Amino acid sequence: MLHGQRYLAPLLLHLSVLSIFTVNDIGPLTGSYVVAAGSLLVASCWLTITIRNQEDPARRAVSTVTAGGPGRLLAAEIVLALLTGLALLLGGTVFPIVAGDHVVTPAAVTAGVLAQATALCTGIAVGLLCARPLVPRPGWSLLTALLVIGAIPLTPGLPPINPMLKLLSSTRPPAAQLPALVTHLTVAATLLTAAALATDRLARRRT
Repeated sequence: MLHGQRYLAPLLLHLSVLSIFTVNDIGPLTGSYVVAAGSLLVASCWLTITIRNQEDPARRAVSTVTAGGPGRLLAAEIVLALLTGLALLLGGTVFPIVAGDHVVTPAAVTAGVLAQATALCTGIAVGLLCARPLVPRPGWSLLTALLVIGAIPLTPGLPPINPMLKLLSSTRPPAAQLPALVTHLTVAATLLTAAALATDRLARRRT
């Protein structure tokens, strides 16, 4: 992935969205975190697909053997996606504070971290399900992911993203949002675990 530099596109997308929509923002800090979470949802999904689809089937077979099996290779790829996503999460947490004019409170920052972590886990889960081996063609992977990622935040009441974004956009104090945000993060982590297990099971069937 480092040689192909395909990871730059989702990273630049995330940075561009933050720069366009949070610079000089004077609204509530949680409103800026709506932008950061939505952008991270797309970027983490795209990044996960890039990581999973970076090798052709022949090279991937070699990588699978080298890693000690498809499960270990999948785990390494998920860890890579999570670590990269955490770096973006950190940027998405700090950048709105520095670039905008907000009342910064521990509760608001915590709400932003929880929301972005929810988006990160959900984005990786969708990316796993839209990449190889479930969707073997890279072009179809991105198209499928685009449709799914577009539908998730726009479907009313569909957890965890849609209700989470509505909560962040509401007038409720950040401290009052935290219990629900923890619940949404738990749902997202469960989705990620389920997606990883499903991907691993199918990968083992095809090896």
